[in-house]
Amino acid sequence: MFSIFISRPKSEPSRTSTAIGWSIQIGLLVALIAYGAGGTNLAILSVFGTVFLYVVLTQAWNILGGYGGYLNFGIVTYFGVGAYTSAILFHYYGLSPLLTAPLAGVAAAIAGVLIGIPTLRLRGAYFAVVTMIVTIAVQILVLNVPFTQGAIGIYMSPLSLSPLGVERLFYFMFLVFAVLVTLLVYAIEYSNFGSALVAIREDEDAAEIIGVRTTEVKWIANALSALIAGTAGGLYAQRIMYLEPTGTFSFDVSLNVVLMAVIGGPGSWQGPLIGAPLVLLVADALRITFTSEVNKVIFSSAVIIIALFVPGGLMSLWNYLRRRLVTAKAPDMRRK
Repeated sequence: MFSIFISRPKSEPSRTSTAIGWSIQIGLLVALIAYGAGGTNLAILSVFGTVFLYVVLTQAWNILGGYGGYLNFGIVTYFGVGAYTSAILFHYYGLSPLLTAPLAGVAAAIAGVLIGIPTLRLRGAYFAVVTMIVTIAVQILVLNVPFTQGAIGIYMSPLSLSPLGVERLFYFMFLVFAVLVTLLVYAIEYSNFGSALVAIREDEDAAEIIGVRTTEVKWIANALSALIAGTAGGLYAQRIMYLEPTGTFSFDVSLNVVLMAVIGGPGSWQGPLIGAPLVLLVADALRITFTSEVNKVIFSSAVIIIALFVPGGLMSLWNYLRRRLVTAKAPDMRRK
């Protein structure tokens, strides 16, 4: 069983292309660090902090949704459970969400196991619909149980920092978190665990026949996604300083995450790095010009076009163009 989770590299692109790719990404990371340290525009720092948060959530979704092929519309459930865990610990015990974020992740992972055991026996559209129903059910539960303060919500004390200091803090916290989660997803992609998830995505029945413990793999993938999303939710609770059920468990969060993964490229560790900033930055630009209804039409049309013509997202389009370029260069090299 445990051999499924041992990292074992697969075949990768050429060393030259890999080195170029990593150099570009490290350069971008250095540029982001430099801007975070020297930038003073609160709005830009806030936007980038939100981008990094959504990179984390999209990578978390990508583990089961991208590699495993299970369309999950319930990532906000685990995000909200994590946020409320930190908020409740602050409200009743005075513990800072910045300290309790790991506990928030553990609480979300436990929720992921409890929810995943029955729901992951479903497949396809049935699983997708159930994840939406679970999100609504959890939102109603949080709205009605007394210790969550219901519709009144929970307030948290602001940090004793200047507005610029607060934005820089969360900018770097979410940036570091995004880098760590991306490295984790990269390791999963080139591991037996990732191969097991891909086998489930391609043909779950065949995967069982060849010995993949599909049920356990799905449970672990879902719990890991929940752990990441819950930890992000715990940090988000301190950033937003006020939680109430409707906003915290907003279905728009799950839709945005799925949109980012589909556009960027599901089942690829680079996909969320493309999809999250692209969707958020374009949405901010469109918000100035168009109404929210028009924005939804634009993004819905984009998803339909990508689903029809580029089902693997922009990352698959890039891989296709790169292969064509390599193929075109090969005859010229042979002539020389």
